[in-house]
Amino acid sequence: MSRTKGLFVGLALFLVSATLSVAGGVGGVGFGYQFSDPQLSGANLNMMYTMGYGYGTSRYGDRAGGFGMTLLSTTGQPSGGVGGLLVGHEWREGSAVGAVTLLGGVGGVGTDTAGYMILFGEADVEFGVWITRWMEISAYAGYQAWGNMVPGPAFTLLTNYTPVLGIRLAWGGSR
Repeated sequence: MSRTKGLFVGLALFLVSATLSVAGGVGGVGFGYQFSDPQLSGANLNMMYTMGYGYGTSRYGDRAGGFGMTLLSTTGQPSGGVGGLLVGHEWREGSAVGAVTLLGGVGGVGTDTAGYMILFGEADVEFGVWITRWMEISAYAGYQAWGNMVPGPAFTLLTNYTPVLGIRLAWGGSR
């Protein structure tokens, strides 16, 4: 079996097992900002982003779902959007929640001169509190990277990698 087929089979098995053991699920909105640091960032694009997401949580704390995100530059370019899969794991102690989340997907970004299909990835550490039995607020810090897939050779014409900070508000069933 090829490496690509193996990856898809593994992902499918993970999603099936997560679906069979779902103990709760949430949907929500988020807002984030790229924190520019000369040693950790590829470029200072002054980007912020908003997102919508949803995921199921297994009784063991595994997360699987999806997201959609807008990328908005405060300087006017580039701007665009991405969508994709969200996976992770959470730990709970009373109403407090800690989580590690990975987001990955594809989308598009446009500048004044060109448009690009991009590959997107983000890894976050999240800390939250269930305000009620059905609403959670959380803050997160992570690292985001994306780059062009087409046109041109991958990751050569337009790339960005930078730390991110943000907040999320979720509604749904707690486990």
